[in-house]
Amino acid sequence: RIYPTCLHLKMSTKAVPSLAQTHMQGPLAVNGSGKPLTKGDLDKVKEELKEITAKYGLKEPIRSFMDEPDVKWRFGGKPDYSLTNLFYLKERTKIHKEGSLEQIVENLVKTWEMERSHKLNPNQHRAVDQKHFVISANGGKKYNHLEANKVGNYNVLLDACPAKLWDKSSISWEKSHDIFHTAFAAFPWEVLDVFSGPPKVAFTWRHWGHFTGEYEGNKGKGELVELFGFGTATVNDKLQLCEVEIFYNAEEFINVLKGNLKIDEVNNTTWKTGAGGCPFMTMKKKGEEKLITTSET
Repeated sequence: RIYPTCLHLKMSTKAVPSLAQTHMQGPLAVNGSGKPLTKGDLDKVKEELKEITAKYGLKEPIRSFMDEPDVKWRFGGKPDYSLTNLFYLKERTKIHKEGSLEQIVENLVKTWEMERSHKLNPNQHRAVDQKHFVISANGGKKYNHLEANKVGNYNVLLDACPAKLWDKSSISWEKSHDIFHTAFAAFPWEVLDVFSGPPKVAFTWRHWGHFTGEYEGNKGKGELVELFGFGTATVNDKLQLCEVEIFYNAEEFINVLKGNLKIDEVNNTTWKTGAGGCPFMTMKKKGEEKLITTSET
């Protein structure tokens, strides 16, 4: 099925600070500025990313299909994931073995997110089976490929939220991203565990960021905001996504950002992964030059 290329192909009318902060434009620290990273800040991020990948033998996530010709990019060029990758490598709770099912699933979802957020033309999305793709969250509406592309990931994933927290009927693709983009500098995502292989993959996941900016007038204090959830993804023989179901506490997430709930009132302790904490910090403290084999899953 080929979708008309006139659908939802307009370039963003708002200037972005950099291709590293297109949707998430919050500051790195709570410094009162509320502004995104400067070029100098981003250069430091890239230097630190280069340093830790070399020192600890770390690999950045792979988002496929970013180098295909004639891609219509929402912000005029390929997104730069340096900032997100730095937070991901430093703060993830799992280090998956190279070539593992966990790593494959993680990279597939990251590719899907990249295409949905940055590729304007739905015909150029390769991570999904365009004919059969449907996605839903928390038992809400099932969106097909074209519908999901039109409304955007936030409206899909917050579909089942009460209107008082997220009124999807009045929130466009662009507005949905505008609402969030000053809250976090970056918002990485990781797979925690995978419980079944293809064709129907079941997995748990974690999404997190430091609330250094603001959300609808509520200013963050640098708190670590974490989302934990469960998902299933049916894939075809090309490992393209066909049907995705996501489950998590969306209302709790929005209430934290609005200031209606405090972080310590949100109980995510049952999702924590082991007593070792962040594997990168463990490596850093021990000064090891190689990955700790006991932290691999």
